[in-house]
Amino acid sequence: MSYRILIVDDSPVLRVMLSDMLQELGHQVVAEADSGAAALSAYPEHKPDLVCLDVSLPDISGLEVLPKLRRLDPRAKVLIVTGNDQKTLEAKVKSLGAIGVLHKPFDSLELGAMLAKVAPKAP
Repeated sequence: MSYRILIVDDSPVLRVMLSDMLQELGHQVVAEADSGAAALSAYPEHKPDLVCLDVSLPDISGLEVLPKLRRLDPRAKVLIVTGNDQKTLEAKVKSLGAIGVLHKPFDSLELGAMLAKVAPKAP
């Protein structure tokens, strides 16, 4: 399955790296955002299939952005990308509706495995 993806991260380097990995895996990056406010603005405009959302953003925490995205679209698929390795974070973001957590640093194999794990199953 190929996703149309919105990348949300305040690091330009990480956005480029993630975009390159996603495109190599056959996905389309439809937009990038460097803040929570920009993500909330970009989501309705681009209607991505998946949002790769960093937890640490300069204005609004990704933990605050996640439920707001889910209110915009209850079917929104959000993959949390974080440098935080706390196990409690995984339980928290999943309770907020995230489909998974990817811990930095990661490579394209880990990213591909995560996307394959969360892809909808064929009937």
